Amino acid sequence: MTKSDTRRERLSNSSVNSLTSEARRYRVNDEKQAGLCIVVQPSGKKTFSVRYRTADGKNSEKTLGDFPSVSVEEARRLASDIRGRVITTQEDPAEEARKARSEGTEKRQRTLKALIEDYLEREETRGRVRGSTLSKKRHHLLNNVVPLAGSWQVSDIKYADIDKLLPTIAKRISKSPQAKNGNAGANDCLKFLKQVFKFGVQREWMDRNPASEVERLPETTNTRIATDAELKALWLHWEARMKAGRPQDWAGSAALQFLSLTLQRGQEVAKAKWSDIDLDAKTWTVPLEDKKEARLAVIPLSEPALEILREAKRRHPEAEHPFPGRTGRAIRRDSITQAFSRDCEVLGIAELTPHDMRRTGRTAITNPERLGFPPHVGEAVIAHQIGDKLTRTYDRNSYLPEKRRALDAWAQEILRVADRLPEDHQEATNVVRMGQSR
Repeated sequence: MTKSDTRRERLSNSSVNSLTSEARRYRVNDEKQAGLCIVVQPSGKKTFSVRYRTADGKNSEKTLGDFPSVSVEEARRLASDIRGRVITTQEDPAEEARKARSEGTEKRQRTLKALIEDYLEREETRGRVRGSTLSKKRHHLLNNVVPLAGSWQVSDIKYADIDKLLPTIAKRISKSPQAKNGNAGANDCLKFLKQVFKFGVQREWMDRNPASEVERLPETTNTRIATDAELKALWLHWEARMKAGRPQDWAGSAALQFLSLTLQRGQEVAKAKWSDIDLDAKTWTVPLEDKKEARLAVIPLSEPALEILREAKRRHPEAEHPFPGRTGRAIRRDSITQAFSRDCEVLGIAELTPHDMRRTGRTAITNPERLGFPPHVGEAVIAHQIGDKLTRTYDRNSYLPEKRRALDAWAQEILRVADRLPEDHQEATNVVRMGQSR
């Protein structure tokens, strides 16, 4: 601003009111109060400000407010107070105001979404949790929490907010066709939110963890298993889709058949790699980072499971995974779950999930009236820990031969139920089934 843009007069409300706008802004200094001026913009807006020199000798200026909301008398009082404060405290009010605005902006940016994203980034960087666990955290927090509460300011979140949020999350999850249990999913969200808020306290974004005392929602134990009729319908449906020719149909149906034969989790089947499969030894080794139990598991492969893998190798000889998705990478666990839901809908099967197939096989394996294997073999097949801590300390068996016999028998049982077992095998299979309980 040039000298010609600055004028000087004894300001009054009437004189300020008579100031007119010009092509460019100009300043009128008050002759009565040192440092006080009013700036007139080309738009006609008139703003009071006060100039002063800081303790370190720098010129500074602070806005006091717009006329007529702030009168000349009020502007003079504010200007006098500020210049006096600069002398007595040696602080810069303009700089303090800038810091306050910055802190306010930063606080407004401290949303639950921002905290969740920072938390997930830290979890991934630290690498202390398994990939499957991190994937589950990411799914629940970003898909079920952020859409409902992502804009919340973390410093304002209270116990009651989370307590009310939980049933809403459960309702949202229950609407998903592949959801097992809304309350169970919401409780997972609560568990992860407690970790997120603990991280927020450590970062000093909040004073306390608002979720620490929130109680879990009641859950019902899922006991659903597939009936023989449902198992047959699903198996034949997958078989028909695998023969249809579409690559994505083959991969999804093959993965579901492989899951049903091996009784492993959908995430583990989706992430299966050829480097972990030995067709000659007839085994599939699931790395500990892919297991919920955080320990390596060796899964014996039945002949029907091997046939699926051989066909997968023939179809995709260069693929890293037996069941590639549309991108050529491993099929997504969600894709497997969604395919299963669509298949059940087509077949009129209600409230059955891929995980229920794992329960179906586990139940059949130890059922005395079906395959009749001992309970510890059933637990070993699904890679659960066997016995108490002392038992696990001294019993270091892998039970691989027993698991192989159990999964071979379960594969034959599936084929028998689906009417896909050759007639000359029927009698032998019946002998095996009857012999397990002896």
